[in-house]
Amino acid sequence: MNQRVLLVDDDENILAGYHRILRKRFDLDVALGAPQALIALEKHGPYAVLMADMQMPGMNGVDLLKKVQERWPQTIRLMLTGNLDQKTAMEAINQGHVFRFLTKPCSPEDLGTVLDSAVRQYALETAERELLEQTLTGSLKVLTEILAVSDPYAFGRAEVVRQRAVEVAERLDMERIWEIRVACMMAPLGLVTVPHGALEKERRGEPLTPPEKEAMQRIPEFGAQLLARIPRLEGVAEIVRYQNKSYAGAGYPPDGVKGEDIPLGARILKAVGDFQDIEDRRGSRVVALEHLKLRRGWYDPVVLQALEDLYGTGQQEPDPERPRAVTVKDLLPGMVLTSDVKTRMGMLVALEGTNLMYSHIEKLRNFARIVGLVEPLFVRGGE
Repeated sequence: MNQRVLLVDDDENILAGYHRILRKRFDLDVALGAPQALIALEKHGPYAVLMADMQMPGMNGVDLLKKVQERWPQTIRLMLTGNLDQKTAMEAINQGHVFRFLTKPCSPEDLGTVLDSAVRQYALETAERELLEQTLTGSLKVLTEILAVSDPYAFGRAEVVRQRAVEVAERLDMERIWEIRVACMMAPLGLVTVPHGALEKERRGEPLTPPEKEAMQRIPEFGAQLLARIPRLEGVAEIVRYQNKSYAGAGYPPDGVKGEDIPLGARILKAVGDFQDIEDRRGSRVVALEHLKLRRGWYDPVVLQALEDLYGTGQQEPDPERPRAVTVKDLLPGMVLTSDVKTRMGMLVALEGTNLMYSHIEKLRNFARIVGLVEPLFVRGGE
């Protein structure tokens, strides 16, 4: 558990005194002023606790704590001040989300007691956050597996898109990359509101009735509304809501949002999803990329550049692992299908590129027993 503490003050003597007395109780670093504190946070952070003096030249304590709140929100923040007036307190609470105030002069013993409380608070919040994340991740995994069984085409494609979208997000140093991982898998969630017949017509390229067209357009909105009800998935819901919106503002939802006001995750999902669809039809990354570049105003130029850097003509495609033939009984979680799986009557059961989970395997075994599958199946990985 992280128990590291950073003390920030513009008085070197005060820092030296605190460090000398408290270093045996805490994993303690000190910084002489806000600029040094930011450097320490960049190089050695995050810290469990940060205490900042209010009155420092250049950047005061409130401004520093505000930056810490934005960049390292898990760090517990304390303020040391010799002039705790109402205005200072309000600014620190509203902007820096201060856990506790200390007033000068503050003895090392009193500071040590407060630091103990702050470290315990950090441990408590970290434990609660990890529990929530594990619960949320597990719940979403179950939901994804159920949806993948119900619509193998949509959620098999989502798995392939997710892998590429994460690569683009990492190249662009996107914050909260976990949101785009979840958004890619939840992007087809709104499909559950559309009649199966309409989905089949759309996938076969057949004309849709006006009500069917409207339902297809509203798929992202339905998915976003469902996700917005889950705590901590507000950002994911916004990515899903704007996944089909063009960079110039065309498309659904028709709300005037455009450019960088569209969430970065949605801009990535739009470009990567279209890139995947074209590559699937034309069989070439280069052709897919050129198609995207010809669509003026559809995509964020920064996202397109990242796609080109990753998949353009200057990049060699890695040699794929040689597919191997297996029977249904040989399937294991973690294997990836390298071809579609169909019944003997030609019904699609699982899509090429699907990363097999237990639910996929159970479904395939049931289909094999009841109606029969075309075997062998072709996979990679899982060894």
